[in-house]
Amino acid sequence: MIAIQERPETTETSLLSPSETKLCVERTDITFEDVAKDLVRIQVTIHNPGAHLSRRTFIRLEAAPLGAFVPWRPLSVLPVPALEPGESRDLSVKLPRLRPAPLGDFNRIPPQKLITAINSSDQPVSPSGNAFQAILRLLARGPAGGRPTAKTTSLPPDLWDWVGRGQPHWAGNINVFIGTRPVERHMAKALRVYAGRTNLAMFVVGERTKPDAYAFELVGLAPDWKAALYDASNQQSLMADASRPPIQPSQWLESNGGLVMLATRPPAGCEAGNLQVHVTRRSSGKTAIVEFDLDPSAQGAGCYVV
Repeated sequence: MIAIQERPETTETSLLSPSETKLCVERTDITFEDVAKDLVRIQVTIHNPGAHLSRRTFIRLEAAPLGAFVPWRPLSVLPVPALEPGESRDLSVKLPRLRPAPLGDFNRIPPQKLITAINSSDQPVSPSGNAFQAILRLLARGPAGGRPTAKTTSLPPDLWDWVGRGQPHWAGNINVFIGTRPVERHMAKALRVYAGRTNLAMFVVGERTKPDAYAFELVGLAPDWKAALYDASNQQSLMADASRPPIQPSQWLESNGGLVMLATRPPAGCEAGNLQVHVTRRSSGKTAIVEFDLDPSAQGAGCYVV
């Protein structure tokens, strides 16, 4: 559970001061789904587990392409009203998703070309603490001294859009925090899988400016499902090469913004399931969770099958 500091109703310089009551957000309290053409609704549930009325505050949203330890871009700042003890409140915002021109067919795109496109289209800017306080001071004033307003931008492109296999729901990362305490959700929702076939999905790992090493663990896999991870960064195409050894659970993978392929083979008659990839960064020891909500009855093109 992540503690979110409140904004006391005092002076501008005390916006991030400690308060008696702390609001909380769980990873699963963050959800997002497409609600119209190229429009995504992001919802965050805020809880007040304390014994006192909370004070008004703000949550800041950031976004990134689907993956682990990838750069964030500012997304939106939303006001949080005062909450009674034990009260929860849903906050939501609708944002457009970018739709880039496809780079080509999935099985013909070199991974480095896709990685370059992702990096060139993204603006990984994460405001510092001082910059965030400046944003809050601006919001606290509001237009002509009125109510606070939210600043928003568009979501980064879905990886599937780059390869011409656009999905009904945007897949990516959403980060929610105030101050320096973030809570993140990285998810591909309602991704169609094909029973009895090898299904390929992908996600980004690491930053191009921060070389590091990463370890992976598959969690939540049903006993009759098969799955493996492959380092696709230096391959000729996005197609997972079964002749190459998969990434082992104890293996550290060096990466500075590389691409990892998830190959999964569900059995005939399979039902929907949630597969998680736990990614640990060696330099910090922190673990990020990339979720794949796999469903044979989902709409859209779904995974690439081989």
